[in-house]
Amino acid sequence: MNLEIDLGAGITELEEQLELSIRQLQKAVARTLKKTARWLETQTKRELGVALSVPQRVLAARYYKTFYMKGGKRTVNVWFGLSPIDVSALGKPRQTDVGVRVGKHHFIGAFIGTMKSGHSGVFKRKFSKGGRRLKRSDGQWTELPIEEERFLINDIAEPIIERYHVRAEARFRQILKQEINFVMNVEGQ
Repeated sequence: MNLEIDLGAGITELEEQLELSIRQLQKAVARTLKKTARWLETQTKRELGVALSVPQRVLAARYYKTFYMKGGKRTVNVWFGLSPIDVSALGKPRQTDVGVRVGKHHFIGAFIGTMKSGHSGVFKRKFSKGGRRLKRSDGQWTELPIEEERFLINDIAEPIIERYHVRAEARFRQILKQEINFVMNVEGQ
């Protein structure tokens, strides 16, 4: 999901209304964009962590911010990955009688396993036509195929991110007023 804040003609109007140099205003806008992107990331990460019952560190790698100026428009993009999270990334998995528990989440029918490659994770047997029973080299029987468990976040995350995207413009204007005040009263001296 990609969110874009477009400033449009709002900055041009401010340049005309205020007695600021273009350089000072550009500096204030650049700082405002960065602060707004940081605010957007912090707020969404905080609310998503609570809504999904996952640590914020798991969500941190899913954010990517870019700042650029294209055709005279200053823009900030905040990208958030909505692909499912590996269950093993949520915390330390613990095997229970009926499945695996990771943090506040319980995955019934899952098990903790280590592959030949050394990859350890939480897996679940995929019961479908074509599943077969094989005898492993250690004499144990196994049912294949298995797949790694993933925690779906798309349905919960999208409305939260959209809600903060709407709030971002108001937050941008609020921070911009503060930055212009700072430029006029502190840096302008």
